[in-house]
Parts: sequence; C-alpha cells; structure tokens
Amino acid sequence: MIPPSTTITDQGRRIRRILIWLAAAVLALNVVVWVVSRFATDGGVSGPDGSSFVTTEMGSAATAGMLERLGYQVSRLRVPLDEAGLDPAGSLVIVDVGESEYSTSELNAVDRFLRDGGRVLVAGQAAMVERLIDHPPEWQSDGASHAEMVGDVTGQASGSTVTLSGFGALEISGVDAPFLTAPDGTVVGSYRAVGQGVFLWLADSQPLHNDGIGRSGSAVAAVGMIDPVTTVAFDEFRHGFIEGGGILAAIPPRVKVALFLGGVVTLLALIAYGRRFGPPYDIVRRLPPGREAYLDAVAGMMARSGETAEALAVIREEGRLRLRQRSEESDHSAVAGSAGLDEEAIDALLGNDDSDEALVAADRALAALYREKE
Repeated sequence: MIPPSTTITDQGRRIRRILIWLAAAVLALNVVVWVVSRFATDGGVSGPDGSSFVTTEMGSAATAGMLERLGYQVSRLRVPLDEAGLDPAGSLVIVDVGESEYSTSELNAVDRFLRDGGRVLVAGQAAMVERLIDHPPEWQSDGASHAEMVGDVTGQASGSTVTLSGFGALEISGVDAPFLTAPDGTVVGSYRAVGQGVFLWLADSQPLHNDGIGRSGSAVAAVGMIDPVTTVAFDEFRHGFIEGGGILAAIPPRVKVALFLGGVVTLLALIAYGRRFGPPYDIVRRLPPGREAYLDAVAGMMARSGETAEALAVIREEGRLRLRQRSEESDHSAVAGSAGLDEEAIDALLGNDDSDEALVAADRALAALYREKE
C-alpha cells in the first residue's frame, strides 16, 4: 500500500477524502448493477435483444436451439454479410437490428442472395429494409396481441394462431402480401418475391424471442417463416459479435462497462493516494511576526541575560556603519534624520542610554536603516 503523503495540505487531504468517497461510490454502484443484473437475468447470458447468443427473455437463443434440435444446420454470422458467403439454398434471419447501419456492399450481397433463391426473414423494426427493397412496407408501433398465419409462404404453419407483444405492425402496398394478420385486419407480417427468393418481414419479433417461442403457435410459425432447407444463418455481426475480435470482442457489453468504471476507480485511487511533487502551496499567506513584538522579545531576552549594554554596543556600531554608508557627513544625527528616523530612535542609536527602552528603540532604528537600503 502506498503510504499517505506528508506534503499534502489540509485542503489536499479534504480533496483526497472526497476522491476516495467518490471511488467507493462508483465501485458500490458497479456491485449493485452487477447484482441486480444477475437477479434480473436468472443467470442467463445477457446481451443485445434478438441475438441468438442471448438466453434472456429478449434473446433468440431458444429459436436457434430449436432449429438445431430439429436437425438443421445453424450458423451465427460474426462477419459482415458481404464476407459471409451466403448460401442461396439457405435462410438468413435478421432479428431486432433497429437503426443499425448496413453498408451498400452488404445490402448488395443480401440482394444477390435473394435473387439467387435465398430466403430472408427480418423480425422487428429494421431501417435497413428501406435500402434493401423498393417501396417497402411501412413499420408502425401499434400492433396486435395475437394474429393468424395465412398464405402459402409459411407452409404447414398456415392457420396457426401466434401470440404477439402488441408492438409492431406493417402498412403494405400491392407489392407485398400478408402472411400474419390480426382479427381486425392489422398486418403483422408480409412477404414478397425477389428474383427466385422470398423476403419476409415480421413486424413484431416476439415469436422468435426466448420469451415467445414457447407460446401457443410460435414455434410452428417460426419454422414456417424461416422455412429451413439447408442452413439457417443468424446475423450476429450487427449485434456486436465480431469474429477475430480477440478477448475484448467476446466480453459482454455490461462487463466492458464494469471494467471501464473499475479503471476509473483505480485511477481516482491512485490520484487520492499519490504523492505530490515539491512543497505544498499554503492555503493562507504566512505573514512575518509583528516588528514590535519581535523587538520586545529580543529586548526581553537581552534584559534577562544581563547583556543589554553589549547588545546596544553592537546595534549602535552597525547603525553608525549604515549611516556612514549613506553619507560622508560627520553629523550622523542629520543623516539619520534624512533617513526618516524620529528623535527617539536617533537618541537611542547615537546616545549612551543603556536601558531596555533604548535597546528596543535602537533596534527599531537599525531595522529602518536596513529597509531604507533595500
């Protein structure tokens, strides 16, 4: 442990205490957030909504696991889509990407994938749809609590009733056809042919979430929408999972935040306990002791030691020397008067009185001559 600094002033110690309390507060906040998150996730793997790596309610790990148990090959893409080598015989699932940016090269790769016979299912709000297809449906937040699978695009899932979250619906044009509609006519899912492939948009991603896949009709509907043939690829690159990103890329976002805050706490602790360079600055200006008090103290010491006459002799000799340095005149009284000394001081400095009062007055006169010289 670094020893406390001996050069820190009272104000510095107060600042150090504040820094220590601040560091302790940040550390305590980290602990509270960690404990709460552990209880909130029931020990599940936390992360971005819609990720097939995430086992909390809003993840989609259960959907990916279900497909694997059914015997389908599931891959989790951790590279940009234009580098993924998408197989046109498979399906691409994009869940809860929101406003995430897709490069033009990636969108071109998805377009080629569709035109060559691939199947793309986008679940939840996705700004990338506007750049991927012409005249796309318009996503709206007002959804439905349940809807029925319709049309041939979902195969055996047609007729299934799916439980929804009530968040997400689509306003479609004549280019798109619905495959999931609510009793009041609200369209929750639509599809269109793109080349030899099919593009589907599920406005409400609840059926693919871990919290929704086990509800009535959701599992059958999910398989019907994805329609796996060979491989099913989940886009995880957009959720922040990067292949070859090293240890940092594998660390969950909450852990990264905790590590960052831990670094801040460590830095504050180092500042709090670190030694400062050089002497400390005075908080209050140090003033010299009063001249009169000082002279009285000197006179008192001289009087107690019985050496008043000897002290006066030394002071008077030094005083005359100072007067000679000021002027060559032999009249020291005139020179002392021109230096601003009063009559009492001149008499004490040039006279023969050996009293204590003369000692104080002579010392005051000598001090005045020193100041005059400076």
